Amino acid sequence: MIDISPTENVFTCSASFKDPSTLYPTTLELSSHQLLWSARHPTKDNHTIQVPYCCIYGYEAPTPAGLDVNHQDLKDIVQNTCRDRMIKVHFVEFLFSDLKAVSSPQCTTAYFLFERRADVQRFLNLAHQLGVFPRPRRILALVNPNGGVGKAKTINDTVVQPMLEHSGLDVKVQYTEYSKHGIDVAHKIDLKEVDTLAVVSGDGLLHEIVNGLLSRSDWDHARRLPIAIIPAGSGNATATSIGIRSPIVATLALIRGDTVKLDIFSLSQLDRPRIYSMLMFSWGMMADADIESDIYRWLGPLRFEIAGFIRLIRLRRYPGKVYFLPPHHKAKPSPASTLDSSRNSSHKQDAPVVQYGHLLKDIHHKPPEPWSLLPNMPFYTMLLLLNFPSAGETIYFTDSIRFNDGVMKLWYSCETRFWKIILPFVLDLTNGKLVERDLMQNKDCGGLLIIPGVEGKPNDKTTHEVVDHEQVRSESAKKLGIYQKPGIFDVDGEVMPTARTLIEVLPSFMDITIPEWFYHEKDVDRERTALAKLKTELIKEASKRQHPQQRTDGHNQVREVFLVLFTLVTVVTAYALFFNEEHRARERMAQQI
Repeated sequence: MIDISPTENVFTCSASFKDPSTLYPTTLELSSHQLLWSARHPTKDNHTIQVPYCCIYGYEAPTPAGLDVNHQDLKDIVQNTCRDRMIKVHFVEFLFSDLKAVSSPQCTTAYFLFERRADVQRFLNLAHQLGVFPRPRRILALVNPNGGVGKAKTINDTVVQPMLEHSGLDVKVQYTEYSKHGIDVAHKIDLKEVDTLAVVSGDGLLHEIVNGLLSRSDWDHARRLPIAIIPAGSGNATATSIGIRSPIVATLALIRGDTVKLDIFSLSQLDRPRIYSMLMFSWGMMADADIESDIYRWLGPLRFEIAGFIRLIRLRRYPGKVYFLPPHHKAKPSPASTLDSSRNSSHKQDAPVVQYGHLLKDIHHKPPEPWSLLPNMPFYTMLLLLNFPSAGETIYFTDSIRFNDGVMKLWYSCETRFWKIILPFVLDLTNGKLVERDLMQNKDCGGLLIIPGVEGKPNDKTTHEVVDHEQVRSESAKKLGIYQKPGIFDVDGEVMPTARTLIEVLPSFMDITIPEWFYHEKDVDRERTALAKLKTELIKEASKRQHPQQRTDGHNQVREVFLVLFTLVTVVTAYALFFNEEHRARERMAQQI
């Protein structure tokens, strides 16, 4: 804590809130966590305006150079003299105290005219000591103009870049030009020239960036590059999970530069490149719905709900076996791994270490203890591995998930009765209670070994189409007569070949920027949690002080009503079509007889 005398942080000046044409006498104070000024209005009651430092994203101050008055008239001299003593502070204010609401934040500017130039410099020096303004950094903003519903370029032009211009940061902008371009950018980026990599898109481009950084030869250095996400896709699950729904808040978090650690999932298959995930892995109904929702991208976040309801009506079963490892279990090095490590002791690791890679090759024996088979699972309807609480803007599973605790949260179900599944998905998909129902079972894991019931050869391009009785690995699936397509492996919204897969967690492996006020009660860093709580209360207090008539954001309520109505219409239509088709089939059979 900086030791400041009671009078050193108080300034007498004139100030204006939003309107620079009218200034009122003000007492300005730089406290430990917020900017305070008491405006003495000539006709209204005096009131105090407070701006938490965590909401300030930039400022404009006069240059220290003197003014050339020899070639200016009196009016210009007066204007320049005032401008030479004025500081503009750019910050985000919240219209109501729900900090996650999309329409709550807005960009605002306050104007302060000091009595002397010396006060300007004293204010700036003290502000920098207190961390009022963002620290200098170099930003590379990667924009996907075609992501989601094509709104990324508009968000970048109207929100991100104007805020970054006031931040004083060194910013470069690059647009993606083709599929998987993000992987190439992250793989080739000069880490010495960038301090933060910002992604203006959805979870797909973020997935590419993570895989591009971790596929580099200097991956151990590249993984330490902080990543910021500006939600401009159709899903935005990652941003939603860290308290970001608005591009304004996301850009503020990017500028302020506060980061936390992020767990990464490592997914390995035999004779295939490793894939890394920061969001989720799914197999079954959720995976099919996610991938099939691409045809509804024009609907934005609603595409996931619509594809999900359609997949619920046409429910499938997915045969296979899943083995899980208890969390925080350390593997004992085998003789082979010890030999490999001794050979490569003088060389850098080409990729993050995989502890159980030998399980991919040993297809004739079940994994040894402490690996365990998920019980009573000859087949699945859905299997979901989550690193974040949300799987989309409107899909919220549970608040119990932490993205930096080194634990994988697994939910799975073998329920095939349509009526048993539809109601929980309609009523609890957005409130976090879906996983609390009997529909789904859960496990805390440190690793997973997934063996689909139907597997093709490692290089077989038709893996998804192979339906051969001899390739069904599960004996219980054979007894049930399950010889169907194995379904899709979905990794952060991208398709992965359906084959024997090993998933391990890399704890606290990368850094991601978050709002300074975002926290979770179970966070390990108690000091940061306490500070984030304080900042949250300050922002809410400032919001209520500036906007006493608090209102609520009706965006989510309207969406929920629409989803319920859409579900009812879908269910009625589906059953009508089903019974109509069944009636026609009976008529055809009767005619044949």
